[in-house]
Amino acid sequence: MTLDYELLPRPEDCVVFVIDDDGSVAEAFRRFLARMGYAARAFVSPTEALSELTPDVRLLVVDNQMPEMTGLELVERALETNPEVRFIVVTGAGDEAAAQGALRLGATDYLTKPTEFADLARAVQRALMDQAFSEFRRAKNAWLEEEVERKTAEVRSVSLATLTALLNALESRIPEFKGHSQRVAECGEAIARELGVGEEEIEAIHTAGLLHDIGMISVGDAIVGKRGDLDERERQSIEGHCRRGADILDPLVHLGNARTYVLEHHERLNGSGYPDRKRGAEISLGGQIVGLAEAWVAITEERPFRDAMPPDSAMATLSGASGVWFSEQLLGALRAVVLGSEGTVAPVN
Repeated sequence: MTLDYELLPRPEDCVVFVIDDDGSVAEAFRRFLARMGYAARAFVSPTEALSELTPDVRLLVVDNQMPEMTGLELVERALETNPEVRFIVVTGAGDEAAAQGALRLGATDYLTKPTEFADLARAVQRALMDQAFSEFRRAKNAWLEEEVERKTAEVRSVSLATLTALLNALESRIPEFKGHSQRVAECGEAIARELGVGEEEIEAIHTAGLLHDIGMISVGDAIVGKRGDLDERERQSIEGHCRRGADILDPLVHLGNARTYVLEHHERLNGSGYPDRKRGAEISLGGQIVGLAEAWVAITEERPFRDAMPPDSAMATLSGASGVWFSEQLLGALRAVVLGSEGTVAPVN
């Protein structure tokens, strides 16, 4: 984004207030600025000028020594109403305190009396050019923020879509696994909503549900679809998918806590889970929710080595692990979601 000089304000669009208690000086400045094309107005009363101040006033040319209030006092009050207004303070010769005060307030220039019209013209042009560049910088920053947000959204969309497509390909290896990750994501989100979890966490839980098995990419088809018991090497290969999945997601910081939930979704309250044998509160709520959702979906799906379990039987099986693998609070939320329980579930703080 570059500054288009044709977009700089035209003189006739620049409202300039000239404030000087000497009416002849104020009128002389006004006429000179009007000849330059500016929409100039003259005031002998600072109070009147302040009452007329609007956001479209771009510049104040103020005499500092006025009986009603000083020019610096007028500028301070004007900035409260219109923070973007530029100002030039006209001081008496040798009035260093006023000049320094003007600069501290942000004046682009200060002029000394008697003031030459040529000096006034250059000061006005500098002030309005400074204002135009300031407006351009704000517009550019806003544009950059929009671009960053747009690019971030694109990255999120592309990365999640790519990983989801990869998971779909993985699930297609074993017909019974088709749609598994989507069902885990939907179940995890439903449990989280039943618990009153915040929207940001719900999004992370849904994402983790979609991606919880991404680490299975390195597990062979023979192991995934094996009908008999796994040997030690095969078991370790399966258990390693949580950490491999977290490693795959590690660079994708925009996924928030989803990486942690993928890592923890096979941890269990009594420390019997994997990969880190975490216990109780060591396991994040999101990790517990995704773990319970995955367990529910898994036992209610067909597998090469067993039939799907009916919902009532599946719920009874998981309830048998209450306080051991899963908390009763989460099981209550799952029960309400999948069986339509009328029992209430305490929201999670």
